Amino acid sequence: MIALRFPMLSIKCVFVLALVFLLTSCDPFSQPESMMDEYLVRLARVLEQDLPAPAAPVLTKLPDKKERTLSIPEIDVNMLEFLSFYGCELQVVVAERNSILGRVMLPINRLRYEVRFIESAKQCLATTDDKKTTHILQQAIAKKSAVLPAVFWNAIWSTEEIEQLMTYSKGYLPVDANSINTIRTGLQALVDIKKQIDNKKFDINLDHLGTIQQQWLYSHVAGKLLKSAQLLTLRLNEATRIIDKRLIQKPLCYKQRVTPQAEILRSFFFNIYIAKVQPYLASVSQQGESIFPLLDKLAVLQGESKASDEFQHYQRTYLDTQSSSGIWQKLQTAIQLHTKSWQHLLKQCGMQPGVNS
Repeated sequence: MIALRFPMLSIKCVFVLALVFLLTSCDPFSQPESMMDEYLVRLARVLEQDLPAPAAPVLTKLPDKKERTLSIPEIDVNMLEFLSFYGCELQVVVAERNSILGRVMLPINRLRYEVRFIESAKQCLATTDDKKTTHILQQAIAKKSAVLPAVFWNAIWSTEEIEQLMTYSKGYLPVDANSINTIRTGLQALVDIKKQIDNKKFDINLDHLGTIQQQWLYSHVAGKLLKSAQLLTLRLNEATRIIDKRLIQKPLCYKQRVTPQAEILRSFFFNIYIAKVQPYLASVSQQGESIFPLLDKLAVLQGESKASDEFQHYQRTYLDTQSSSGIWQKLQTAIQLHTKSWQHLLKQCGMQPGVNS
């Protein structure tokens, strides 16, 4: 029989890795959902209150592609036929659009085409003295310029990439989430392009647009933030109800004299709420405030085009951080109410933060 021998170092490594995995999997504060559930359970136990039935998170997903695709009017066929025979760069642009591939352009390529059309038409306009040609070119530029904000909107909101950025299927924002500066930088660049288009400045560099959207396919951060924001709102409101039920009963401390139960509560407040829950609250709030105002700006339409009712409702509920009926203001309200309840409870024993007791 051949004896199998494993190096002692390898066994130790395996043991250490297994131990780390075991400790992580057993730590309820390592994941957002288990952390908030554990917070509720321990809070109810410390205050000797019943645990409320947890509300189930329900989020409205990003509307279907049909509801977030704007109809873009085409230029008159006769005008395009005229321009396709006119001898300048615009002739090449129009020919590409009329090709088989040009008729099935992705939204991002449609945006590139429209910008290139406008710039080429302006160059042609500067080289002609023919009145008929000048008139047709001016008409084409005006029509293309009018619909360009809607074309840009489609290049953002009717894509597969935005679906991945906003998806809820990838879970919550991790407790130890990494920085989202790259996503924010990309969104800010898109907002800057939108401002140029809205101000009818069409000398735009769109080369990096594909790279920005490619990052969305693997980030999913916006959907994670929305899912986390709703979880926190629900659980904080439930925790506030636990504290408020205790507040209407006899005071925790008589004449602010600290009791053993009050000492346990103070330890729970600092070691669990302040040390574990509050950092995650701050992370979700700050990262949400970092990217959702930019997403909301990208959802605002300039011109005559209007988004569907379904998308407008989604925008108010999930993108607009200032909407009173939106998820972000509801989270801030939940945090404020929960903070006040804690302050009232700790004040009964003179233990509110910043007060020596």
